[in-house]
Amino acid sequence: MCTDATVSIESQGETHYFSVSGYVIERSDRREVFVGGALIGWFGRGDAGMRNILLIAASRAMGVDRRKLAKAFDVSVATVGNVRRRYKRHGLKAVVEQKHGGRERKLTAKLQARLERLFDEGLMIDEAHERIRRCVSRTLVGRAHKRWSDTRKAQRHTPRDESKSAAASTPIDDAADVVVARQRRAPIRAVVVSGPGDAQDGHEQAQGDDALRDSSRLTTLSEGEKSVQHLGSWVMLAMLNALGLYAFAEVLRQKAHAEQSAQGKQFMKADTLRVAIDAVAIALTVGQQTVEGVRRIATSSASILLRLRRQGSLSTTWVRRILGQFATRYADLFRMALATTLVQQNEHLAGETQRVVFYIDNHMRPYTGKHKIRKGWRMQDKRARPGNADFWVHDEDGRPVLRIDSPAHESLVQLLGRIGKLIREALNDEKVIVLLVFDRAGAYACEMAELRDEGFEFATYERKPCGKLAASAFQQQIKLRKASYGLAEVGRKNLGKGRGRVRRIVLEAPEGNQVNVLAVSEASAEEVVRYMTRRWACQENQFKHGVERWGINQLDGRTVEPYPSDSVIPNPARSRIERALRLARTVEGDALRRLQHLGPNDPQRERIQKDLERARRQQHELEELRPGVPTHAPVKDTELCGKLVRHKQCYKHTVDAIRIGLANAEAELAARLAPLLQRPAEAKRTLANLLCSPGTVTMGRDTITITLSPAGNSPEQRAFQKFLGQLNKLPLSLPGDLGQRRLNFQTLIK
Repeated sequence: MCTDATVSIESQGETHYFSVSGYVIERSDRREVFVGGALIGWFGRGDAGMRNILLIAASRAMGVDRRKLAKAFDVSVATVGNVRRRYKRHGLKAVVEQKHGGRERKLTAKLQARLERLFDEGLMIDEAHERIRRCVSRTLVGRAHKRWSDTRKAQRHTPRDESKSAAASTPIDDAADVVVARQRRAPIRAVVVSGPGDAQDGHEQAQGDDALRDSSRLTTLSEGEKSVQHLGSWVMLAMLNALGLYAFAEVLRQKAHAEQSAQGKQFMKADTLRVAIDAVAIALTVGQQTVEGVRRIATSSASILLRLRRQGSLSTTWVRRILGQFATRYADLFRMALATTLVQQNEHLAGETQRVVFYIDNHMRPYTGKHKIRKGWRMQDKRARPGNADFWVHDEDGRPVLRIDSPAHESLVQLLGRIGKLIREALNDEKVIVLLVFDRAGAYACEMAELRDEGFEFATYERKPCGKLAASAFQQQIKLRKASYGLAEVGRKNLGKGRGRVRRIVLEAPEGNQVNVLAVSEASAEEVVRYMTRRWACQENQFKHGVERWGINQLDGRTVEPYPSDSVIPNPARSRIERALRLARTVEGDALRRLQHLGPNDPQRERIQKDLERARRQQHELEELRPGVPTHAPVKDTELCGKLVRHKQCYKHTVDAIRIGLANAEAELAARLAPLLQRPAEAKRTLANLLCSPGTVTMGRDTITITLSPAGNSPEQRAFQKFLGQLNKLPLSLPGDLGQRRLNFQTLIK
């Protein structure tokens, strides 16, 4: 059963039967093909590709009359046979893409000028040939590209400026300026310019940017009646737009455009960057986890989904190139501007206590590629693995705020102070108290004293050894996870060396285990314990969800750079000596154990005695060698000189900023959907069905009506209706829509 908004009464056209159960209904603008009473598709006038596809499908029905089939499809009998033969010999592509005669065989001056304009836009040989393939051959396009390339090389007098942007290490105050600029530019009027960007990670340049013009200026869509795949992802695009992510990107793009214009160069268009971010956001929303998942949304309805003027212009290569060009300049500013907004959104949670809570923890991202990069300890594997250390900041509700990478695998104590200062600078109100919650990796006396002296509050676990209290000391009870825990605050922890003391709070589990919590905070002991125990549910679970849902462990950017030669790293030669020494000691112990159980005349005794002497001799040699090999050394003084590399992070920072925005939008939507479901704990899983659902879209002058058809049972469908009704009350609009039209979501009632 459909809603009144989706019901359209069309006049019945002429019907042409080509079999007992197959027929074609001829209407004024199209022909609809039915087989067995079911609509298998339709094609319009001039749409030969779709007509041929449906012709192949209809010809397979039982009892088909070829003459009647030709009449129903308005073609000749010879055309029916020709289409079927091409499909049988060369497949579906042969009947969809038809080449016509009339090629221009000579490379005339007019054709050379036309192709040079395409090459200047950034198109390569295959892409230029795709644009005008009905006129020339690919060989001729390649010849024109060779002439164009030789001409440009002769005209080039100065090398290309490859200097890095100063924004690579921009502090948080510059990101705050981007936030302020975004607020002043509402709505932003984009200045459209042309020009290709640099290739990212060695990818080729894709089709010209002129094919990616926003069709949101149109009040209607001629294809609006068509079912659009993944249309539910527009909910996430609207949430990202409300969060300000697109506005930040546009402010930075306009800044780059101004800088390039002053140098007589060009930067990417506004709609070009918007479409690239749209494509990545939609691919991640439908569960692809990486930018390469963009190819999954390049369907026949992609032009409507991304609001493109024509089809066939979306590719993974193009998206990576555009994002790479933007990330090279403004990756840090982009992610810090988003982090500033997310931090400021937590101020309303401070309440009367004027306290905001942030969870900080490190997350090891393993690497399995061919390059030689530094190893770090990964707790899940109980061993060191090549990879990158990421330090994540989450808010009190477990929503990601910021990721800071560390190729050198720094410890948590080295970054706590820096992260705290970034959070404090991002807050608007200096009176707000920042409470940092972290695990034992940061529970060192020196770092805790520095945080206290900087004016931060913190809570962490006490490192062993620590004493155990008697059961009578726990006079207070607290309810955690439906269980009763004992709570006691006794004494204060001395940090030693004149650093002062901190609070010690002891929690006793029902089975008798005790956990000590160290804190510097004016909050009550019960509040501190709740913050500490929520860290696992809020942050550790978010790590698991981020890996499985959003792909935070993905490499994304593949380009590498040499590791700084002056950086001090663990000496691999010393590591080998230590490993060999441990093995020799193990062999010695095993030999002594076996000798202990052998008789004096046992024939194996002589062989084991030789193994023992060999192991002791190896230990002696290694122990003499060890003092001359330092434990740490600069890269240039080790065998890894020229081999050790690290991945460039600007591209991943940009993609992760989109991931962080999506994760926050998902959390907000799930919080609204959960009370409407019979199983609130499955809100995010149920929401994923809605975000991947197909639907139809109707563009109006003031509103855009989106009718979705999500999968779900009856209770979930009713919950979706109420949920979308709540979204319709929010001022949501699509990014890049110059009219800022309100979105009106609805579902089909089953």
